[in-house]
Amino acid sequence: MVSRLLPLVSCLLLLASCGFPGAIRPMVKIGLVAPFEGRYRYVGYDVIYAARLAVREANVAGGVGGYSVELVAYDDGADPLEALEQARKLVVDPEVVAAIGHFRGETTTAALDVYADAGISLVSPGLIGLHADALAGELLQYVNDGGLDGAALVTEGGPLGVALGDNVRIGPVVSLADEGWLEQVLASGAEAVICDAAPVAAGEALKALRAAGWEGVFLGGPELAAADFAAVAGEAAEGVLFVTPWPFPQDALDSAEFVAAYRAMGPHVPPPGPLALPAYEATWQVVEALERDIAANGAPTRAGMAAALEAAEWGDEMLYWYRVDEGGALVHIDSTD
Repeated sequence: MVSRLLPLVSCLLLLASCGFPGAIRPMVKIGLVAPFEGRYRYVGYDVIYAARLAVREANVAGGVGGYSVELVAYDDGADPLEALEQARKLVVDPEVVAAIGHFRGETTTAALDVYADAGISLVSPGLIGLHADALAGELLQYVNDGGLDGAALVTEGGPLGVALGDNVRIGPVVSLADEGWLEQVLASGAEAVICDAAPVAAGEALKALRAAGWEGVFLGGPELAAADFAAVAGEAAEGVLFVTPWPFPQDALDSAEFVAAYRAMGPHVPPPGPLALPAYEATWQVVEALERDIAANGAPTRAGMAAALEAAEWGDEMLYWYRVDEGGALVHIDSTD
């Protein structure tokens, strides 16, 4: 992913560098909405440094089409009502021509109509729903190839669970909201459990299964990359496998330069997590669309950005397998097209 981005960034910087030294450039804004407080605050702090890095690179190179780019960030706390409110705040600023967010399915869905009514394009990297079918297929393939006898689905009703629940090879399908879900899984004799729950709930579910003596393979999607999952599950998390469309940056090809630049964004910036690359790529896609919009219309507009983003090429989808090791360490074990 990074190897594909760097040539794009280099070409775009050359286009953006035509300007006069000392000239005061007009401003155009990109919005970013993510959870910076609460349970999912790690998501916000994973993505904001990546988005800031992309914007800084564009501005250092001379701006975009004669404009300086400003990133304006809002905290939705991973709460749908707060997401609605923050989206309303964002769209009333006429200098905001596009938005990136909200990095959770429920908050993104809650805010969609606000952006649509304002004519603002919302770029939504990191949403499981966009990859649910591919992830479900990969998980089922693992169960089949491993010769595992039965796979139960433990779900909270998310898009990955919906994609898996439609498959006749999955059973039983149990909800964590229902009493007796644990007994149903144990009684089924399933040697694999696929879980689509949020990180804390998934950790609690795994602990309950292990405490009841279940020794099968616990599988899931990108939610299991969260530190909250391993923290809640404790030792039970060791050996868990999950598949994700977003590699940790250090596991992507030619990523050393990106990781170094990301860490240099501040004195205490942690290593980039699994949503850093999607956020960085999404921000550069918005910047590139901004370049096309200005070239076509002479100035950035919300309608022009919508057309430019619709024509963007987002690259091929890859999936990455990880294993949770001792202490919650995540180890990249395989990649697949």
